[in-house]
Amino acid sequence: MCGRYSIGPEIETLVEKLRVALPPDFAPHYNAAPSQHLPVVSNQQSDRVTLYQWGMIPFWAKSSSGQRLINARSETVHEKSTFKRAFRSQRCLVPAGGYYEWKKTPQGKEPYRIILADKLPFVFAGIWQQPGELSATGTPEYSIITTQAPSSIKDIHDRMPVILDEAAWDFWLSDTEDGEGLQDVLRPLDDNKLRAYPVSKRVNNVQNDDAELITPLSNG
Repeated sequence: MCGRYSIGPEIETLVEKLRVALPPDFAPHYNAAPSQHLPVVSNQQSDRVTLYQWGMIPFWAKSSSGQRLINARSETVHEKSTFKRAFRSQRCLVPAGGYYEWKKTPQGKEPYRIILADKLPFVFAGIWQQPGELSATGTPEYSIITTQAPSSIKDIHDRMPVILDEAAWDFWLSDTEDGEGLQDVLRPLDDNKLRAYPVSKRVNNVQNDDAELITPLSNG
């Protein structure tokens, strides 16, 4: 799964590659969390970065409390009633520099930051929807698609967000109806593509949101 990630100044590199405009009010998020308004590039506004709310409130929810779906599984996103419409026609790219997972140890859960081995920023595959009646902000909502984690990080968590290959960015934002092709780009990364390192437990508190959170611990 993916429940926390970071996107800081490295978004400038992604903006250049995507040829999109960055909103003037963009602020770095070193501890991006569900319900926050975070940067995405959607197929509805593919020429700019916009702020969507992380977590889709499903159509069957009776209230917004505790019902936001922050992740969708790549294996079933095309068939689940909650997600299949968005998968067909409402897709987005979610810029990131790294994401966090918590490893279970005898001493408790230890937070790790996971990045690309080459340390470059990347994008998650996302889907989005227009806000429903339960939305308090009227902001479009998104979920991040997840897949199986490669063996190199499975001891931390067996799932990970789908990191899209750069060659698939335009395809993901296109109006294609090639469902099989879309499924095909949601594949796991190779073992040698990721690097994980331990970070401060300060990341456990979503109120902490500073660059220190992405710094490796001294033993990392």
